Amino acid sequence: MKKAGPPPIERLAIRAPNHLGELLLALPALQAACEKERRETGTAPVVQVVSWLVPLVAMADLDARLLPLSDRRDIAAAARELRTYGVRRGILLTPSVSSALIFRAAGLTARRGTGGGGRGWLLTDVVDRAPLLEDHRVKEFLAIADLPVPEGEPPAPRLAAIDAARAAWSERRRAERIPPDGRRLVALFPGANGTARRWPVDKYAALARSLAGFGHRVLVLGGPEDQPVTEAVVGRALTDDGTLEGSVLDLGGRTSLVELAGALDACHLLVTNDTGPMHVAAALDRPIVAVEGPADVRQTRPLATRVRLVGRFDLPCVPCVKNECPRGGRGTILESAERECLRLVTVDEVLEASLASLEEAST
Repeated sequence: MKKAGPPPIERLAIRAPNHLGELLLALPALQAACEKERRETGTAPVVQVVSWLVPLVAMADLDARLLPLSDRRDIAAAARELRTYGVRRGILLTPSVSSALIFRAAGLTARRGTGGGGRGWLLTDVVDRAPLLEDHRVKEFLAIADLPVPEGEPPAPRLAAIDAARAAWSERRRAERIPPDGRRLVALFPGANGTARRWPVDKYAALARSLAGFGHRVLVLGGPEDQPVTEAVVGRALTDDGTLEGSVLDLGGRTSLVELAGALDACHLLVTNDTGPMHVAAALDRPIVAVEGPADVRQTRPLATRVRLVGRFDLPCVPCVKNECPRGGRGTILESAERECLRLVTVDEVLEASLASLEEAST
């Protein structure tokens, strides 16, 4: 009689978050889950991730098989791909219904994730998210992945495999004719997904003008959707006499995700709204000044070594965590309540924090 072999390994799939900032904050959970899977089963898990974020996940150097999703709404195609790899267990680090449908359609017998949005019936192991909202999002992702959650500060996301990003930025820098003349590079990121998270354009312009006046080269960064904002910042920052030409540069929509990572790695400071690129810079452990408005900094503060948070955390409406300001009428301090949390943050406050960060970085 033929001796039966060991049972086949039920391979693990992990669905990564769909948004840049969330993906960065999920990196410690992804890395720990991959290490645990290799240790316990000898195999690497499949990490399912939307296509445009694959280059960023590659910089994390995970012990995993990356499975790009060109269209996350194509449930049948994504499920077929998972079945190809013999996946039977799954962890969902995204709260979407479509991701849970993919895992169920792929025939995964174990499906773990949070049950919000009416998707609890699609899961076999529902994680209650409510108790996880009092601490940092990094810890939430660790708990969802059924991994140990440390006391105190969470583990910081880090991007280690960035040689390609540095090379890509060097090429972009040459293409943009930005000379290596010894001036320190300061990046500004004035865009954000929602208007409630954007420090006013005029204030970014004044900040850029001041930083350039101190002898720094200012790179105003943004994705294609941020181009009107970056153009406005640079246009209002430049002086009529032309003295700041070449000192404040508009790179909105001109850098790929890989080039953006390389640019942030090369910069001596990032001044930013609450954005995904803020967390990219944090994962590269770059100095950051974050202008915070409605965000809950307990959950989403950047985890870099040198971070300064500037905001009006004393306002009763903070944090509201809204992308669009819900307030109307008279404000707590200003005549208008709309976006009061960010309009109260002064250029002098942010400039002082920026210069202190640059001084600290030079010592």
